[in-house]
Amino acid sequence: MKIKKLNENKHFAGTGKNGKKINHLKRFKDDEKAIELPINIVVMLVVGMVALAALLSIIPKSKENLSVDIIDIKIDNGTMQEGSVATVGGAGEYLVRVFLRVYDKNNNPVEKASVTISGGGGFGVDQTNGDGEAIVYLGNTISTKVTLRPNQKNVELKLVAKANGYYDYEDEKAVVLYQK
Repeated sequence: MKIKKLNENKHFAGTGKNGKKINHLKRFKDDEKAIELPINIVVMLVVGMVALAALLSIIPKSKENLSVDIIDIKIDNGTMQEGSVATVGGAGEYLVRVFLRVYDKNNNPVEKASVTISGGGGFGVDQTNGDGEAIVYLGNTISTKVTLRPNQKNVELKLVAKANGYYDYEDEKAVVLYQK
């Protein structure tokens, strides 16, 4: 019993300068420094929110979608064929020229978008001008020409358009070349 009473006295009461028992809860209530903790928490919260707002302000705007229209295709300096489908004379290697336009979601032309077309062994890259137009050549060199084999009915060319501030546009079958 004495030990329990001694521990209770240590935790709940102490002695002051004059030897009287002092209640720790009363001492805590009377302590003016106790109010500093909630104020410090509020100040840290406000500073944290200001820092978060500053970080969010430097994040770039949300991205938009791109749209690509294929205007025409020209095969080996032949006649232009409108749209994204063209026919070729038969098996062989072909120089393919694709004229296209890149737009944003509001149908405004996108300048400086990088456009890549690949497939059938061919590859070509161009950048759009101020009107959102690009002309991509596949086959300017021998190793980049589009090849159709004798038993192949068609070749599908993949188009990828990329621009800053926009999601990448990809179309696996943007251009289709058919054999006659």
